[in-house]
Amino acid sequence: MKFLNGIVSHSRVGDQKHAFDYGYKSLLVEDIFDFETNLFKSISSRFFWYDKNFTDCSQSIINEFQTFLKMHQINVDDVQVNLLRTPNIFFLRSFNPVCFWFLLHNDQCIYLVPEVKNTFYEDQTYFVHNAGNPLQSDQWLEVRKKMYVSPFAEKSGFYKFRVSLNPFKIRINQFNPKKKAEIVTNIRGEFQTIGAFQKPQIYLRLLISSRLVLFRIHLQALFLWLKKFKVFAHEGDGYADKGS
Repeated sequence: MKFLNGIVSHSRVGDQKHAFDYGYKSLLVEDIFDFETNLFKSISSRFFWYDKNFTDCSQSIINEFQTFLKMHQINVDDVQVNLLRTPNIFFLRSFNPVCFWFLLHNDQCIYLVPEVKNTFYEDQTYFVHNAGNPLQSDQWLEVRKKMYVSPFAEKSGFYKFRVSLNPFKIRINQFNPKKKAEIVTNIRGEFQTIGAFQKPQIYLRLLISSRLVLFRIHLQALFLWLKKFKVFAHEGDGYADKGS
C-alpha cells in the first residue's frame, strides 16, 4: 500500500475560461485480487476501511478483466490489480468522484478503468485499453462519455485518456458530443511507502482531503454559475443511455 501525494489540475477551454488546482491525497492498494481463488484480498486497519470488495462496481470490473485476460491469452500468474481510491476514515465515508483500477502485466499497465461517481451517487465505469498491449505515456485512448458529472457539461460526449505510472500522471481530456474540447484534467504526484511513524500524519491528511471533496465540487460549481456558464439539467437520470 502506498500514499499518493498529488495534485489535480482542472481547466476549461474554449470561449469561457476557468481553472483551478488542488491537492489530491489517496491510497494505492496493490494486488487486491487473487485470480486463482477468485476472491478479493482483505485489508485490515484500525484507522481506515473500504466497502465490500472496495467499490460498488468492483465485481463487474473484475469480470471484465477476466474476460480481457482470456481473450488475449495472458497468464494470470503475471498480472495484478491495483486500485487508487481514498479509503473511508474511522466512521466517515469518503466520497470518490473517480477512482482508478489498474490491471498490470509484468509491471506494465495494460488496462485502466476509471470508476466515476457523481454527486447524485450514480456510477459509471470506462474501459481503457490497447488490445492487450501496454498503455504508453504518449498514447491517447478514447471512450464515449456515458454519464452526467457536472451541471456545466452535457451527459454525453467523449473522454480521451493518457496514463503514465512512472512518473505517475493521468491526463483526461473531455469533449462535447461534437468532439469540441471542453475540459483538460491532469492528476499527477508521487507515491510514498507508508512507514510506521508516518501513519498518523498520512491518515490525518487523507481525512482532511476526503472531507474537502464535496465542498470543492460545490465551490467550483458556484464559480462557474457566477461566470454564467451554460447549465445542463440532470433531469432525474444522469445516464446518457437508458440502462447503462
